[in-house]
Amino acid sequence: MKVNRPEIISLINKIYKQEHARGKVRSTPFGNSRKDRVEFSATLESLKKELARLEEMDTARAEKLDQLARRIEAGEYEVDARELADILMGVIRENRF
Repeated sequence: MKVNRPEIISLINKIYKQEHARGKVRSTPFGNSRKDRVEFSATLESLKKELARLEEMDTARAEKLDQLARRIEAGEYEVDARELADILMGVIRENRF
């Protein structure tokens, strides 16, 4: 799985920093005679849940976009000009552009 989403990367960094602050992430010098080992914390479960939630969001968004594309292609999609103007004016008033 290739991860290029900034929210996932920031989540992983946040979790790493939390684990590092708790002392669960240890760095050992090279040449140490101890064997390599991997430790997974409970935080891994929260990371898995968050990744699953993001995948569900992507799936739902893709479905919504597909439905919208089909409506546009079929000529069934209509834009409410007044509602669009209200949204644009709100964006302009709040300087969100």
